[in-house]
Amino acid sequence: MTRFLAMVNVPGITEERFREALDQVRKWRIDPRHTVVRAVCCLGDRKVLVECEGVEQAVFERWLQERGWKPEVVHRVDLVHEGGYIWKV
Repeated sequence: MTRFLAMVNVPGITEERFREALDQVRKWRIDPRHTVVRAVCCLGDRKVLVECEGVEQAVFERWLQERGWKPEVVHRVDLVHEGGYIWKV
């Protein structure tokens, strides 16, 4: 499955705002059968890094916009390393 990685600058981000923006992901995803979203937040730097395993970049970018997050950049991921294994995506 295709993966995308977005770096988002979120002025004024707090733990509460981060939780609120992503709370709906538990209940609803872009496409529950084909999409997984992971996000990490660096409160001090006001940055959110979002990874999306999905089908289309445009759908992921629209999802980011719905949260009020304008990505600085969105990359398509080519290689992943996890637990000592590397694979192409």
